[in-house]
Amino acid sequence: MEKGHFDCSGFIYAMLRSNGIMWAIGITDTLVKQGKRVPEKGLQVGDLNFLLFL
Repeated sequence: MEKGHFDCSGFIYAMLRSNGIMWAIGITDTLVKQGKRVPEKGLQVGDLNFLLFL
């Protein structure tokens, strides 16, 4: 990809890295597994939300 152009998971990776958070780059499934579940009432600004369709 050209510099400055991202897919969804690439954007999240770049955003986290620019804020000093070093997570493994990967697909959305990788990002979901590295995070932790937060109850809806515990969500805060900046939290990432993933909808999982089973």
